[in-house]
Amino acid sequence: MSPRTSSRRSLRPRFQRAVARLLLGLAFLGPLACAMTPDRLPPPDRQFYHTLPSAEDKAKFLKLKETERQPFLEQKGLWAKWMELPPEEREAAKRGEVKAGYKEFTALMAWGAPADTQESKTPERSVRFHTFIRCTSGPRVGRWVASNLACDGTSSEVEVAVENGLITEVKYLN
Repeated sequence: MSPRTSSRRSLRPRFQRAVARLLLGLAFLGPLACAMTPDRLPPPDRQFYHTLPSAEDKAKFLKLKETERQPFLEQKGLWAKWMELPPEEREAAKRGEVKAGYKEFTALMAWGAPADTQESKTPERSVRFHTFIRCTSGPRVGRWVASNLACDGTSSEVEVAVENGLITEVKYLN
């Protein structure tokens, strides 16, 4: 055996160990890296993503490391809204549950941005009606979407009436 062959053999285990360490490091740091798509965000970050007001904010949020997300949400005022919710409502939002008496932000965190919002005003009161769409079949079953066309299957709608920041009624339309 030549010295050259011997040195190649001794380098191979070191190289393999270095590659293994690199892969292990990447696996460990992976969750700290940016998400790239909303589906890769952990809850409740995924719900916060859908409450962000602009496409620009959403794009920035996806590029943030996990440790940078809360300060970003604090800057946008969303973290304060989340913390203002009673613990029962935060847990309900995580489960995707909404009922009358909850704050409007609970619905946004549970189901994302509404597909449509209408407002009815009289001199005595103002009521917002949010319509949320949920896919009931197809590849996105169970997801809340901005349009029933995004379901690629069937969908159902829920209308939420909001007055003075509180949900007054939840109607399951179909």
